[in-house]
Amino acid sequence: MKHNRVYILISVVFFLLYIFIIFATYNTNKTYLLNNTINTQLKLVHSYKEKFDEKLSALKRIVETMGKKLIKKDRFKDFNSIKEMLTTAMISGDGFKSVYISYPDNFTISGRTDWYYTDDYIAVTRPWYVQAVNKGKTTISKPYVGSAGFEDKLYISIASPIYDKNKKLLAVLSSDLELKSVQKEISKFFPFKKGFAFLMTNDSQVIVQSNKLGIDFEDKKLLKFLETFQNNKKGDKTFKIANQEYIFTFERLKNSDWLFVSVLQKDEIFKTLNQQLFMNLISSLILFLLGLGTIIFISITQKKLYEKHMLLGHFAKSPTWGVLLTDKNGNILFINKVFEKIFNIKSKSLYEKPLSTIKELIKNEKIDKNDCFDDIKKNLFSVKSYNLKRNNKTYRVQMTPLLNNFHKELEGTIITINDISHEKYLEKKESEHEQILIQNSKMAALGEMVSAISHQWRQPLSTLLMLISNAEEIVEKNSLNKACNYLLRSRETIELMNETVNAFRNFYKEEYGKKEFNLIKIIKEVILISFPQMQMNGIELEFDYDKDKDYECTNYPSYIKQVLINLFGNAKDELSFILRQKPLYEAKIKINLYRKKEHFYISVEDNGRGILKENKDKIFKPFFTTKNQGTGTGLYLCELLVKNKMNGNLYLDSLQNPTKFIIKIGVKDV
Repeated sequence: MKHNRVYILISVVFFLLYIFIIFATYNTNKTYLLNNTINTQLKLVHSYKEKFDEKLSALKRIVETMGKKLIKKDRFKDFNSIKEMLTTAMISGDGFKSVYISYPDNFTISGRTDWYYTDDYIAVTRPWYVQAVNKGKTTISKPYVGSAGFEDKLYISIASPIYDKNKKLLAVLSSDLELKSVQKEISKFFPFKKGFAFLMTNDSQVIVQSNKLGIDFEDKKLLKFLETFQNNKKGDKTFKIANQEYIFTFERLKNSDWLFVSVLQKDEIFKTLNQQLFMNLISSLILFLLGLGTIIFISITQKKLYEKHMLLGHFAKSPTWGVLLTDKNGNILFINKVFEKIFNIKSKSLYEKPLSTIKELIKNEKIDKNDCFDDIKKNLFSVKSYNLKRNNKTYRVQMTPLLNNFHKELEGTIITINDISHEKYLEKKESEHEQILIQNSKMAALGEMVSAISHQWRQPLSTLLMLISNAEEIVEKNSLNKACNYLLRSRETIELMNETVNAFRNFYKEEYGKKEFNLIKIIKEVILISFPQMQMNGIELEFDYDKDKDYECTNYPSYIKQVLINLFGNAKDELSFILRQKPLYEAKIKINLYRKKEHFYISVEDNGRGILKENKDKIFKPFFTTKNQGTGTGLYLCELLVKNKMNGNLYLDSLQNPTKFIIKIGVKDV
């Protein structure tokens, strides 16, 4: 056991060390993954920024080249030609929604077929025009609302001012990009689900965003954080939003003062790593628990084996049990001291000798007289047990075959022998005690019955005296007919009294043997001798049974009588108590006899107060009673007789309304 504790301690130490290594590796991988992700993100930002720069440069070249061509044409004479060239430029410029040229006097020509110059269109005040003139070079404007008819959309413009040799402004050529198209383009640039990208001006104004995280760019703290990007060409910074950390990587565009910014949720970077950590922890925990369980299982198994070994050792050395062990050939392998003492065998003198050497062991009708071991081999799946008398003592001998679990083959035999003389003595005493209980119960019932019968016989005895006196007078008067009538009535009265005496005598006749009898007759005898008691107490007795059925039974009639007398007596005591309180109460005891297959059922019910639910499991226990003068042996004795003697069952079927007990016994010899 001490070794097992050491193994468990070592397992715990290794488990904790392994967990430490997992977390150390996790932190290292986390740092490496963060740095690697930031570097990768910077490369992605640079790559996508280059692509966006290249696209903007191409669009700027289209605008600038077109401006140089258009300024050479007369806007009035070559109006259609200019419009056609603008339309061509709009088609060739990928993503252009419109390409147009505006002059200082507000005159505008557009490449769109659905837009024409009107007097109310003031080009020189439009954001793209103002920003291009102010900067004096090709400019990408900030987002603005479209002109009349296009107010529902936001645009950015690539506007290029056109000057003559004297730096005089001749016109501004502009191409429009719908903000949504730029936004879609930006959305393609970021590969993570938990991240997004946006364009930001040098004054921290967000122009276009992919709208994946829904960050509030009006937040003052965020705006202050974004201002820190202004003095850097590119870089990365971390900012916490709503308890979540985000990594911002950025780089400035070449063709404008814009910054291309990507945002990545920090937890998303470690998602796979965290999942791997979780799986590693779960795996290590499972392995640890399996290892620990294995150690505990082995420990328990070893302990059980050790205990069994010790138990077998104690059993073999038992001071009260004789033990003999043979091999599969019937040769004796082991005999303990008790066994040797019982059969007067010299220590270890019979080892390796056949079992049949011990002649005294097989002096029993259940064992083959020629070869004890052959008898065991013929009955591999049975245990032989019998009593053996020796030295004025009774021993219980038990022969148990030891079988192979897989092939069910005989591997040996174990024979045990123990002294049961005291048990036999106790069984005898218990039987005597039961008989005393039965006799006491009968005597208790006898007192009540004698009192009831003496009360019942007062009237017929008085009648007899009167009839005999009348007969004597009539004989004296020579009136023989009347005398015969009185004598006949006297005979009937005496026969009735004789019937009662015979039933009473039969009830207390010592008949403890099993015999065949008619249940109807037995129950009627009990009713007959109980009737005086019931009549004296004002209780009605009712017996119900199917007259067409056969009620022949093989059992102990005297025990059935005793059980019924006890049940009747309990019911009588209960109903008598009620009648003392309510003299007009209709007290009744009902007996019902019926048969189901191979069993008879005798139910005894009364309409008394019933049995409390909490007493249901106590009523059959010895010395439990609810009566003031009760002994608590009545129902205990009833159950003892029905179960142990008649091999039947006695149970409480109903607590109250009515209170019903049922006796169940077999039809034939059980």
